[in-house]
Amino acid sequence: MASRGLLALCLCIGAAARAEDTPVFVELVLALDASASVDNREFRLQIEGLAAAFADPEVLKEVEALKPLGAAVAVVQWGGPGDSRVVLPFIPIASARDAKAFGYRVRLINRWIRASTTSIASALDDSRMLMDKNGYDGFRKIIDVSGDGADNGGLDLDAARARAKADGITVNGLPIMADDPTLADYYAAHVITGPTAFIEPARDFDDYVRAIREKLLRELRPVES
Repeated sequence: MASRGLLALCLCIGAAARAEDTPVFVELVLALDASASVDNREFRLQIEGLAAAFADPEVLKEVEALKPLGAAVAVVQWGGPGDSRVVLPFIPIASARDAKAFGYRVRLINRWIRASTTSIASALDDSRMLMDKNGYDGFRKIIDVSGDGADNGGLDLDAARARAKADGITVNGLPIMADDPTLADYYAAHVITGPTAFIEPARDFDDYVRAIREKLLRELRPVES
């Protein structure tokens, strides 16, 4: 079930969704872990790493290569069931200038939740429902989940993955292995889905800067390889 914040956002953009959706090459939800296992410093490292990635010359080059359609990107904070919050609604990114402006907005994001559980299933379902009524129609639809632990939120993660796959959404994972060196294996087995899905592990939160850059380079690439 989508959180109240996501449902409110869907209502706000409902009028746009009723019109013909705007085609884009990539629809991307960046889902950031805000569960209790992530302290404030670690959360800021996610924010700063994501902002830096949208100023990286190689990432900007990939954005330019998406012309003329470009991408539409949103940022969600997630934690336990019902905790997801959209902190940046879908924003069109059609040029390097757009990407830099997006990165600036990312850097201004505050932490709004500190959930007691880690519900990756909720992150997937809420992000999927957000994509369903966002006014865009992506040739590729991707949910990019960053997290530092296994799902313990009590919902059915396998079912959430299946729903994303049925909607033609690829789920990629960025497991942050600060506390669990086996988390990459867990993400590979239980989180990602889709024929081109992949994981980009980070050794710890400090390594997140590198990992999110590498991940975006692959997700924004015009041709899968």
